[in-house]
Amino acid sequence: MSPKNIRGWLKPTLGTLFARYFLITMLIQLLIIIGFGFLVTKLYQNSDQADKLRFMNGTVSLLQDKLASQAPQHREATLSALAARFSYPLRLVDAPPPEVAAAASATLRQGKPYLDDDSQLLYIAVPGDKRLLALGPLDVQSSDSTWISEDIEVLLIWMVLSGSTLGSLLYFILRPLWADLLEVRRTAEAFAEGDFSARAHSASSRLFAPLPLAFNSMASRLERQMETRQALSHAIAHEIRTPIARLRFGLTMLEEEENPDEWQRYRDGMERDMQELEELISSSMEFSKLKRSEVPLHLETVELFDWFDDLVDLVTPLKPPHLALTLECAHERGAFDRKLMYIASRNLLLNAFKYAHGQVRMKVYHQDALLIIEVDDDGCGIPEEDRDKVFEPFLRLDRSRDRATGGHGLGLSFVRLIAEHHNGQASAGASDLGGARFRMIIAQPALPPQ
Repeated sequence: MSPKNIRGWLKPTLGTLFARYFLITMLIQLLIIIGFGFLVTKLYQNSDQADKLRFMNGTVSLLQDKLASQAPQHREATLSALAARFSYPLRLVDAPPPEVAAAASATLRQGKPYLDDDSQLLYIAVPGDKRLLALGPLDVQSSDSTWISEDIEVLLIWMVLSGSTLGSLLYFILRPLWADLLEVRRTAEAFAEGDFSARAHSASSRLFAPLPLAFNSMASRLERQMETRQALSHAIAHEIRTPIARLRFGLTMLEEEENPDEWQRYRDGMERDMQELEELISSSMEFSKLKRSEVPLHLETVELFDWFDDLVDLVTPLKPPHLALTLECAHERGAFDRKLMYIASRNLLLNAFKYAHGQVRMKVYHQDALLIIEVDDDGCGIPEEDRDKVFEPFLRLDRSRDRATGGHGLGLSFVRLIAEHHNGQASAGASDLGGARFRMIIAQPALPPQ
């Protein structure tokens, strides 16, 4: 068989899969039958010999009596005449074969017949004669049986009947399984070719029912990650254009400017643009790492009031002088990642500072097994249709105000990612102060009693 034909035989199809399993099943069945038959033969060998000897007792006695009544010289002729009535040969021999002579002699001296199990020859002592009467082989094939023995015929019939039954069962079992595998493979190939919306249909077999569910779940996650990365790449490219354009303009003006003060002003502006580019790249890399869950979560138990009071002290220098910042926090304990919570809470406060008219309020409290952080302001608020969009990376709902306040549009995106990293969520809504309310909810582990 050529290598090409071998590859065709090994190619996974329903036919080749059925042939492999069927041949393996039949081979195992044949080995079991042969092994079981060999074991039974060994276990019941002595019992079979005893049964044959008991069965032959009458025949042995009649032959001994008949030969004993004849003179030794006439016994050959008498035996020849009797042999025509038997289905197995009868003859007189001088001694058993050497390989069984020792065992046969011991049995014959006791006056008992000896049956050689291998040759199926029965040796009998003849009264008044040194020769032995040999009967057999006792298991003689019938004249209508050719080269196939009855045992082989039974085995072949059994293999055909059991093979057809097992083959039918095996085919009807493999068919739905193979259809389910083909469906998952077809979907995987479509997904690999770029169709990220491809999903596998539900499996018809119970065995493979979890497979399309797991594949579809994986495909959905990958599709979301690809969409996020694509959107992030486009957004980063868009964000980089502005500082690059300012850098190009600054370089042009530096070449033409002769006034030292103006030259220094353009140089300082270019330095700020370079710093903005560096911050943009660093923030984007940190955002991508957090999005891929590559940032480990280190939960620590803290006193909530002390921790958030320190946070307020740290961000107060960044607050516009006309704003009033208040903190409402119970004297309780909570658990979170200090570093990530600092980033999220700081971003919420800085976002409120941008848009508040005169008041910002932070409220921290427990609700069942959840820790809730709310930041309210008295600014212009967020339209209801845009409240979910504010968490998208690089999105600015009010471009004119963002140009004045700065930033890359990643602050609130970090808030949502950090909340989800804590098995929670972040949302935006309306505040009783008249502006926006940002809420971050994070799950709390079971804390030891205080």
